[in-house]
Amino acid sequence: MSIDPFRKLKFYTYDEVVIHNKKDDFWVVIHRNIFDLSHLIEDRMDSWNVNMDYLLAFGGKDLSCYFYENGCPKTRIHPNSGLKVPLFPPINEFAESTRLKTKNTLWSQEHLYHIGQVTRQERPLRIINTLTGTTRLLNVCDEDSINTIKAKYTKAYNFHSGSYVWRKDYKKGTVSGRLNFNNTLTENGIFAEKDGINPPPAIWLFYDDDFTVA
Repeated sequence: MSIDPFRKLKFYTYDEVVIHNKKDDFWVVIHRNIFDLSHLIEDRMDSWNVNMDYLLAFGGKDLSCYFYENGCPKTRIHPNSGLKVPLFPPINEFAESTRLKTKNTLWSQEHLYHIGQVTRQERPLRIINTLTGTTRLLNVCDEDSINTIKAKYTKAYNFHSGSYVWRKDYKKGTVSGRLNFNNTLTENGIFAEKDGINPPPAIWLFYDDDFTVA
């Protein structure tokens, strides 16, 4: 499947994908590529069929076994007709609205539905709040920037996380502890623990007495 080089894709963990399994919030994964089919499903509510029922059983799931890496469906020979048919019949379904499809394009190759990719590596990360003494464990994507990690932490735990100085060590005044918020953990020199014995790497939060920043 071709990816638009000018689109900046988001990255997700599998845990972030599996919760999108309802009619109005429906994602699937094909070879790490994530497709949001919510609008296609909404468009087909007045022309529903058995294939659409079949599709609904796979919300939030990985369909890679039914497709080649370019998004083309794998096929089999039908025992009665002798014709090639897809292993995953819902791939034959299309949105009826022209604004929701590209002519002659399968939804497994449709850039309109392609919203991101599953991370190549999940990274456990400790966020240590030095003011409250609390430690939160986040599973983040290896491709996430510190800005993205900060947004995830803010949404899940601390609306006022912007009122803290974020550092990669516990020495607040050291230059070596500064983070580049546009870079990833690895690019900031925070590497994954490979032995599984030591605790996950940490980012330290120091309160800077400014609640005007949310």
